[in-house]
Amino acid sequence: MAEGGVAEPGTGIAPEGPSAPVTLADSLVREAGWGPAQFGREGPNPPYLRIGGRLRLSLSAYEPCFAAVHRDRGLFRSKVGMADHLAKYDALMVDPIAFEECFGAGEGNATVFPFGAWLGVRRVGFGGLELWGKRQGAVTLPLEPLTVASAIWLRRAPLQAPRNID
Repeated sequence: MAEGGVAEPGTGIAPEGPSAPVTLADSLVREAGWGPAQFGREGPNPPYLRIGGRLRLSLSAYEPCFAAVHRDRGLFRSKVGMADHLAKYDALMVDPIAFEECFGAGEGNATVFPFGAWLGVRRVGFGGLELWGKRQGAVTLPLEPLTVASAIWLRRAPLQAPRNID
């Protein structure tokens, strides 16, 4: 485990299983085939990634995506569509470290965001992730904290069909 109690990508944090939580970094390693070179290490809570955008195949819609910190060989960065990637999981949880690193000390408190709660992803957009929690109701997560890939946890529901996220 890395500093701050979060796992490094590819190390695994729990026994394999349909509902074992993984960090966003681990999910990109496992699901998208990313390697350590695609993550940033500069900062107190690595690994990091970039938030970018890409055109869908139809060339009519621009969507938010996870992008490698360093350029791959060639002209483009590795990009993974957020909606497609997050649709593989039923919920996410945000560690307060993500907010404090992006927005400053003191921003990782319960009055800012419901930290430590599993929230379902309802919609992905450039304005943030629209989330839903049973106790919290509708919540919006800005995209910036997602760059701290070690502080975002994803969970799969056991035996659930894939969901369609806009």
